[in-house]
Amino acid sequence: TTLILSILLFVYLDWQSLTTCTDEQTCEANLSDYFRSSPLRPKNWSFFTLVVVLYFLLFTAYGCLATWSFLHTVRDALESKAVLEDKLGISARKLEGGAVDWCRDVVDKLVELQMSGEYRIITTPNASLDALSISQRILRKENFMIAFFNQGNLLDLTLPFLPKNMLFYSKSLEWSIYFCVLNYMFNPKYQIRPAFYLDPASLKRRFFICGVVHAVFLPFLLFFMTLHFGMQNIYDWKSTKQYMGPKEWSPVAKWTIREFNELPHFLERRLDPSYAATEHYLQLFPQNEVITTLGRILVFIGGSLGSILLAFAAVNDAILLHVKLSDWNLLWYAGVMAAVYSTGKAMLPASSDAHHPRFTRNLFAEMNAALEKVTQHTHYYPSHWKNRGWDKTTHSQVSQQFLPKAKLFGWELVGVIVAPYILMVNLPRSAMAICEFVLSVRHSTEGAGDVCGYATFDFDVFGDAAWEGRDMDGGGGGVAHPPS
Repeated sequence: TTLILSILLFVYLDWQSLTTCTDEQTCEANLSDYFRSSPLRPKNWSFFTLVVVLYFLLFTAYGCLATWSFLHTVRDALESKAVLEDKLGISARKLEGGAVDWCRDVVDKLVELQMSGEYRIITTPNASLDALSISQRILRKENFMIAFFNQGNLLDLTLPFLPKNMLFYSKSLEWSIYFCVLNYMFNPKYQIRPAFYLDPASLKRRFFICGVVHAVFLPFLLFFMTLHFGMQNIYDWKSTKQYMGPKEWSPVAKWTIREFNELPHFLERRLDPSYAATEHYLQLFPQNEVITTLGRILVFIGGSLGSILLAFAAVNDAILLHVKLSDWNLLWYAGVMAAVYSTGKAMLPASSDAHHPRFTRNLFAEMNAALEKVTQHTHYYPSHWKNRGWDKTTHSQVSQQFLPKAKLFGWELVGVIVAPYILMVNLPRSAMAICEFVLSVRHSTEGAGDVCGYATFDFDVFGDAAWEGRDMDGGGGGVAHPPS
């Protein structure tokens, strides 16, 4: 839909004629009059038309690949449906209604069928099936990805001359890592290929080729992403007036706080209450006075001028349509004032504490308690955060990973722009370290193939002597840290 609409807008729509429409005399009666009849005839081509056609061909090829992937997903879904309905007795209605418990209705029944021999997943003699081995099979690649992020600087996502904590990550870069590393790593028997960890030069070449492909497709990818994001969110912007969107954890944060063998629905269920808790923690900090002052100015300007225009409309709505200021009518200015007011309102802090001055409360204790509540859900509590929830450094680290949807999209665009550099320069330098790391954490499991060693929870072999768990109680959150 996005592709077809972009072709209609930039090939068939006559923008030159449309820009001459200023009043009833200069405007055509029907929108169809502004569409070109045959813009793709060779004699009507321009350089811009050629670029758009190339854009169309590239994303048509992408659409074919996406369709092929979709068909494979449908095939896998049908196979899963057959297992759920025929072997486990779980109906689609029960699954859609959220009445299926993963451990009781899926894992326990699979183990029971394996032991009885009625339905065997593992055919290897003496191999057992349990909840851990099932998760290891499903999340074979994801567990390695979690280990890469837990390792720290194994994936160099930084740029020179910028702070080392500023990581540039995007979905296209994630796809490249999967393509170059995780998808290539395993053979059909789910064992890690010796050709992978013994040949880092090949990994370097794959990274470099992906970087070149990113650079070639960069303009088209940026345009497509921007158009798709705008079309997807324009209704929400108009209805909610929250132009920045709700806050979410960044992709880097999700990989950092995700636990080994944690299925996606368990991750989302665990993080769901963390959104409100993190919002509360961040709101305890006073907002920048410059931003607050600017927000008040914008609210005053947008509100006062907007109310005047509203009064004009109450007297006679024709005033907004036919009275002009410069080249635009007053209705256009009314829309601008509404946007100015909404922007200023978003820059103001929450007014919930208006009747409770900050100096009447122990904010340091509140900030520490609020941060601890966040970490109860994220299970991520670095030692330098403990009892320092009031510290601006801690606040900055949390706020950098918990951003509004619009900011996350902005970082996504930046990540796409710098992806060629990261793929052609940074990651090839890390190829040797990646291969050595994969070899060092590889663990062969009977009946499940090779898995990430940290996903086995064998802390004597794959663990850090200083590790005490990532949750606040010190009891462990089901996560093993790689040795640093």
